[in-house]
Amino acid sequence: MKPSAALLIALSSLALAACGNSDSSGNDGGDSCQSGQTRCSDGAYQECSGGTFRTSSICAGSTVCSESLGCAECRPEDTNACVGDTVTTCNADGTLGGAIQECLAGQCSSGSCGGGGNNCGGGGTQLIYVVDDASNFLGFDPTELVPGGSPFTQIGTLNCPAGSPLGGGTGAATPFSMSVDRNGRAWVLYNSGEIFHVSTADASCLASGWPVGNGGFELFGMGFVSDSPGSDEETLFISGGDADDLVGGNLGSVNPTNLALTNLGVLPAAEQSPELTGTGDAKLYGYFPGSSSTFVANLDKSNGTRGESWNATSLQGGASAWAFAHWGGRFYIFATSGLLLPTNAVYELDPVTGINTTVINASAFRVVGAGVSTCAPTQID
Repeated sequence: MKPSAALLIALSSLALAACGNSDSSGNDGGDSCQSGQTRCSDGAYQECSGGTFRTSSICAGSTVCSESLGCAECRPEDTNACVGDTVTTCNADGTLGGAIQECLAGQCSSGSCGGGGNNCGGGGTQLIYVVDDASNFLGFDPTELVPGGSPFTQIGTLNCPAGSPLGGGTGAATPFSMSVDRNGRAWVLYNSGEIFHVSTADASCLASGWPVGNGGFELFGMGFVSDSPGSDEETLFISGGDADDLVGGNLGSVNPTNLALTNLGVLPAAEQSPELTGTGDAKLYGYFPGSSSTFVANLDKSNGTRGESWNATSLQGGASAWAFAHWGGRFYIFATSGLLLPTNAVYELDPVTGINTTVINASAFRVVGAGVSTCAPTQID
């Protein structure tokens, strides 16, 4: 049926309204445009015709709209793309390139895995990594905390050339704490006060150049935190101080590029000094173990003051080893408690409900350090 003149005018008015108020450069230019300008609007590729943006094609199916190409397999402007759970490159002609990284199920978004920005290393950015007092270096996958699952995976045994323990300790130095950066590289602190860079692929290690006892920080917990939500830039936060005093201490920040240290302030009062963890949405948390008071707290990144807090499972007899990581919206706590019969357990704390769950009653590993990249997921549905 041939439309009436009135209907054609009405349809034309609707089409003009759908063009929006911004041009392809992002400037507020109303519906007016200049010859050669293009833009994407709600999946439609629009070109300038007669001084007005007109839809030339609708990107449907698996295609997306690119301002420079029109409908294509991917947007070269984004560099990378997601194909299911796989991060792939996007070629200049809008075709999909090679696979870069495999994400956890449902965690590929906007060309990257997890909750961070786009500049994430290929391996070692999606799991929690832990080290025990016997130098076992392992991956820990929270999705494997199901009947028959195997959350711990042995990667290797650390053989870093550490010196003698601080505080008059005897024997060989052992790992004390750790964190993981956006490149999937672990930073492992030994009780000698030295930090080593450890590969999350094969547990090989290299000296970091960290000065022992830098700024009074001899032994400390560690956690990387994004500088702002979704940022590709991150800072390493440390908590502790004197090797002979693991109760108090200060919070510090470390520039991961040049290892410059800033002392930020005194840590909140607690039975023992905290381990730290950070997220891709720029939040810093501390786990404070104890026999009568055990808690997790959001810490102010500028001065270390205590913010929102959650009670955690109390450790009968106190803690002799502890580590801590945030993953997928929950906190995972690795703690050894008890004097006569020490028990290695893993706990899960849901900050939304405040519920504490013992997910592993008796682990074979006395975990002393845990680390998670800021590229890891910050929320799992």
